[in-house]
Amino acid sequence: MKEFLNYLLGLDVGNVEPHQMAARAAVVFFLALTYVRTGGLRMLGRLSAYDSLTALILGAILGKAVVTNDSFLGTLLAAFVIMILHRLVAWITFKSSWAGSILKGKSIMLFQHNKPLHENLSRVHITENDLQEAVRKNLNMDDMSTVKEIYMDRSGELSVIRRDSSVVGQKNNE
Repeated sequence: MKEFLNYLLGLDVGNVEPHQMAARAAVVFFLALTYVRTGGLRMLGRLSAYDSLTALILGAILGKAVVTNDSFLGTLLAAFVIMILHRLVAWITFKSSWAGSILKGKSIMLFQHNKPLHENLSRVHITENDLQEAVRKNLNMDDMSTVKEIYMDRSGELSVIRRDSSVVGQKNNE
């Protein structure tokens, strides 16, 4: 059995042959599906900085497993460790908002009281044009007077909070 696996996957060879790369790709594909399920669906659905980093690292490690002469089982184990760490960080940040703010960051207010907050905009390299674009995308309008607040979320997306409809269109003395 060991000889067959070595022939099929190239576990103990100096150069990985094309048929071995193809077999490794098939194994890696199904193991990656298992790893993503282990890491949780959030990694694919909500790409926060740490989710994106996990996906990038996982892709690099699994790519090595397919095309290099490095230890096949070692690279699969390394990818599994990354997925377990991803799941652990998700659990820790779920249990502790303090850990969540340290590991994932915090939302940053960019617009409030009809004014852009320039210090925060500068800190995250967002322009007033970017804020207007977010209003167009989120509210389907180009009127900043309809906006109560705009935040940069931990994911990097801009969230726009609409003013109370009774306030929209009125002069605001804030």
